[in-house]
Formats: sequence, C-alpha cells, structure tokens
Amino acid sequence: MDIAMKRVLAFLFTFVTVVAFAGVAWAEVIPPGASGPGLAEVGPVNTTDGCPVWYRDKNGLRLQSCVAQADPLCPARGALPDETSPVSFPTNYPDEGFYSLTTGNLDTAGGGRALAALALEQAFGAGPVSNGDQVTFARVRLRITNARDGADYKFTTPAGTKTVQTSKPGIVFDTEDIGIGGKGDFSGALGGPIGPFLTWDTFPGDPALRPDASGKNTYVGDGTTPHRIKGSPYGTNIFRIEGPGINPNPGADACPSVQGKLATNSGVTAERATYSRTSTSSGNVDVFASSDSGSQSIQAADASAGNGSFSPTSLVGQDGRYFARIAFEGSEPPSVVTITNSSDVPATSKQMQVADRVSGKASYDTDSNVLSIDAVSSDAAGSRTLTAVGFGQLVSGSLKSDTQVPPVSVTVRSDAKGEVVLPVEVTGQARAPIAVVAQAGADQSVYEGQQITLDGSASSGPISTYSWSGPSGVVLSDPNSVRPTFTAPDPGEYVFTLTVNGPGGPSSATITVTVSSPASAVANAGPNQQGVTRGEKVTLDGTGSAGAATYAWTQVVAPGDPQAPLTGANTPRPSFTYPLYTYPAASGALTFKLAVTSTDGSVSGATVTVTPKADEVAITTARYSVSKREWRVDGTSSVPAGQKVTIHLGGLDGPALGATTVDATGGFSIRGSSALVGRAGQTVSVESVLGGTAAGFAVRVQ
Repeated sequence: MDIAMKRVLAFLFTFVTVVAFAGVAWAEVIPPGASGPGLAEVGPVNTTDGCPVWYRDKNGLRLQSCVAQADPLCPARGALPDETSPVSFPTNYPDEGFYSLTTGNLDTAGGGRALAALALEQAFGAGPVSNGDQVTFARVRLRITNARDGADYKFTTPAGTKTVQTSKPGIVFDTEDIGIGGKGDFSGALGGPIGPFLTWDTFPGDPALRPDASGKNTYVGDGTTPHRIKGSPYGTNIFRIEGPGINPNPGADACPSVQGKLATNSGVTAERATYSRTSTSSGNVDVFASSDSGSQSIQAADASAGNGSFSPTSLVGQDGRYFARIAFEGSEPPSVVTITNSSDVPATSKQMQVADRVSGKASYDTDSNVLSIDAVSSDAAGSRTLTAVGFGQLVSGSLKSDTQVPPVSVTVRSDAKGEVVLPVEVTGQARAPIAVVAQAGADQSVYEGQQITLDGSASSGPISTYSWSGPSGVVLSDPNSVRPTFTAPDPGEYVFTLTVNGPGGPSSATITVTVSSPASAVANAGPNQQGVTRGEKVTLDGTGSAGAATYAWTQVVAPGDPQAPLTGANTPRPSFTYPLYTYPAASGALTFKLAVTSTDGSVSGATVTVTPKADEVAITTARYSVSKREWRVDGTSSVPAGQKVTIHLGGLDGPALGATTVDATGGFSIRGSSALVGRAGQTVSVESVLGGTAAGFAVRVQ
C-alpha cells in the first residue's frame, strides 16, 4: 500500500461524527429503510462475516464489499492483524471495508491539503472486529488544512454542495454518517447521500477494469487513479472547493479516484420454515426465502438429525421471493432446513429451524371486561402446548382473562417454536365521556351595596352551558356566564344555584352569600414579609381588612427602587415577581399600600414591606494573562440556585468583564479574552441578581 493511500485511509478511518458547518447539509436525513437519492436495495447477510453480500443502486448496479487480502483494484480497507495470512473472520479481518469509495484532493495555501471522501462502508460499532457488532453506513467526510478561520468554504462533490467553516483553528473537519441502525439492520445506509454508485466514465467496457480472463466487467474504478467519473444524481461529477487560499485557484476542479467491485454472488436469506400435519406419519414444510430478483437457483434440504425427512427441493422464485411446499415423511417433522443458493460461487447456504405455524384471534369485551384468546397450531396430529405470553397456558386452544385494560396485542407461543402476534379486537359498549361537575365557589360574606362576583370557573368537564339562578329581586349581570355579578341587597343570606350542562349532566351546585350592614373601612395589608428570594412570586394579603367593598393596591416607589408590577391590584390578594437585582438599584425592602373603600363611603389605608434576602458572594481568584489576553475570575455564592452574576473591572459601576451562572456547588467562574486589558493595581467586583455584591478584589497580572 503506497503512502498516498495510507494517508487517505487515515483520513477515512476516524470512526466519529464531527460536524461544524454553516449552510445547508447534503440532503434531508431519511429514516432507516427508506431510499435516498440513489440506493435501492441491500442484499442478504453474508454467512462468512455477517455483513450484507451487496448493495444495489437505482440503476441496477450491485457492489460487494472490498475486504480481500491483496486486491490492487480495491486497495482501501482496514488493516489485517496479519497481512501475510489469508482473510479470516473474525480473527484476521479488517475493521473497515468499502462497497463504494470515492476520494478527491486539492492543494491549499501554505502546503495544506483539502480532501473529500464519499463512502458506503462496513465497520463495527465499537471499533474492533466483533461478531454481532457489524454496521454499515453512508459517509461524507471533508477536510482542509491551513484554512482561514471564520471563512466559508463551499465544497462541490458528487453528493452535492455544502458550505463549511473551521471546526478548530486552521482546520475544517466535517463528517456525516447516516445509516447505523440496530443489530442486524443494514437498511439505514439506503437513506444516505451515497448513490447511484460512482464509476469511471469509461465503465463499462474499460479493459483496465476487466482484469480476469473472462473479460467480464469486474470493477467500477481502480481505487487509486484520478479519473473522470459519472453517476452523480446532481450532475456534479467533480471535486471542487470555492474559498480563500485554495490553489491553483478557487474554482479548480479535481478528478476523484473511485473504488468498487461488482457483486458476483447474490446470497440468500432464510425467511421462514413452518410445518403442518394431520397425521403422525407425514406432513408438509413451507419454506420461504429471499435473494436477488434475477434468475437464481435456490433449493431447500433437510438438515435434521433423526427426524422426518424430505429430499432436496427447488424453490420457485418471483421478484426476489422464493417458496416451496415440501412433503416430508416420519413420525416427527424436520427440525432444521438448509437453504442454498447454488448460483453463487461458492454456493451460499443458510440454516433455519422449522417451527409449527400458530394462528388465532384475540378479542376484548368492554361490557364484561374479559380478554378472550383462541389459537391453534398447524400440527393437528401432535399435542402442542400453546401459551399466551403474560396470561398463561391455553386450555383446548382457549384462554379467558379478566382485565380492566386490554393489551394492544397478544403473543401466543407453541412448544414447537411457532409464534404469532394477535392484534386485540375490541367489542362492547363505548366508555362514557367525562361527566360535567358544577362548582359554584366558596360561600361569601359581603357588605350591603358591594359589587359581588359569582365564580363557576372551578366547574369541570366538557361544559356546554352555564346557568345561574338566585333569589327574586337580585339581578345578575349575565346568568349564562361563568362569572356573573350583582349588587349586594339588604342584609341577609342569599342562596345561588349554578347548573352546568354537558356529557353526564346536568350538574348543579349552590353558594350562600351572607350580606351584612355597611361597616367603616379598616385596611389591613398583612404582616411584613422577610427573606423573600428575588425572582420568585410574592403574594400580598389584604383579606384581614374590615368593611372593604373595594381594594386598590399600589407600590410606594422610593428613589432607586425597582418597579414591581402587580397582578390583581384590585383584589384582596394581588401578586408580583420580586425584581432581580441590577446595580445601582436599591437593594432594600419594597413597600406596597392598600386602600380599601366601604359601601358607606369610608376609606382606609395600610402599608406592608417585603424584604428580599440577598445571597453572599465573594471573589476567590482574579487573574489576567498578558500573553493570552485572557481573564479568569472565580468566586462563590451562598445560594447555589443557578442565578446570574456579573463581574466588573473596578467597582460595580465599572465595565463588565463577563457574566455567568452559579453552579450547583455555589461556585462561579468566567474565563476568556476581552478588549479590557488587565494591569497591576486593578480590582474586580461582582454583583448577583439576588442582590449580593462584593468589591475591591485585587487582580493578579501574569
């Protein structure tokens, strides 16, 4: 392997996803199993290495993975543990191989390089070769060295265009891997940006790509030679970069190299083998398989030891599906069948166990709350045991279970390894909708002449209408509204009824309003509140007032006080969010005034103060690096609440060096460059939005 190829492989074999870009990606990410711009189908799994035998593009071109020990036209693969020994899975097998690989490179300014790689790749999820950890994916990787930070570089490749920037100083490194799915799922790569497969523009027919004596087309490129290509779904069969510092000029195109080998084998997938019988001496085995849609010779053979037997039998094929019903003889059905594609060289074989076929029905009746499960085995001559997973064994093919909530489906398993998932069908009456429930609110004590509001908003359910009724002579503003109002009449007790309509209704509830003679207003704004946390909700309480017909709350704003807008300022219990602290605002208590008015015309006032609790902040380290032009300031807070702190150069009125949040341990730190230069003799200060401040910490200049 030459040095250039080793560099390309080193570039490719970094199994990570690092994305740092500006602009639009190659294409919309497509869900696993869906086709992208050019791939159509993934082949059966190879029995040798557990990876797909081939991938096919939408032009019908099939490629296999290149993992051979020494193939000069398929040179790119992971290293073998022992390059002198034959390839052997898993002990002497490459950790990466390629179904398709296209690479291109250009010179950049200052001796740098720009590379691009488009690959349909097989590898192992955790890195090292391990059976069961096989993955495939579509990869597009871009790299530029000696790039200009902050500049846009537009790549044009056969996968389309993409604009990127540096991911770290001087380096563009951008990778997108699409298709890594669950164990054994290799369909995700079909949704990637790879495909149709790229080939030399002289393919097919180029003698250089037909190295064997048969003269058949074997390769789509030689894996090393820059060559004109074809196949891009966007017509961009080039490698181009547009951006600063690209030599010989920003619009120069490069011819990529292409690697890929035509798949000669189709493989075979054993889909299902089930038996049925009505006697203890014979029966049938139904064998299902899949392979390529082309002409294949696929057969099934008995691989049992001592069970019923049958002679090798060919499967009938259509559109990649293969099937045969095969008669067997013996007291027991065959236990294992071998399915072989003899068209492959060497022949490809898969084994699978033979199971009975289970069928049935599951239903749930909402009237009786009973789940019914009925199932039968295709083994009518044997005594099969059927079990509903999670519910128990069927008796004479049936099982009933009382349950309030049925499952979506039921799995029934046979002791002959058959299994079926039965969707649960539902019968019976539908469940009644949520019933409406009327709530007329708590009883009220009010004064004559006071404006009263009834409140039915606590009623629940899908309510269609509201209807209030009360004593004669009391006029409601809107009896059909949620919150009607009225003027309190002469002293006495008055009962009002709310009726709501809707499903399960009507529903009614009552409220008693006790009216007293007018009393002189006496305001009570509640006790002073201490230790309130800034940024949290505060509720004021004027319910201790006497003779109050109306309430009016206002903030008494002293010089420097922040504004605290009230919600519900005309109610007994308004609320506000205590403002966060910002220097030079006052950090003391806020004062609020309550004015209440009685229906006799008297007015009374009272005030209440709300005092916040400030956190205690301190700076523990303040350093400035002259060479890096970098500040670092660390400190602590007594409240680990995630609050914001701001660091100032000099006093609290000085310019801000930066802001950060206090972590869960009560610590905070800022680190970074700034236009503000540190000098000997300077100090720093800190302020917290919770009101804590600290000033005068000396800066250490290094």
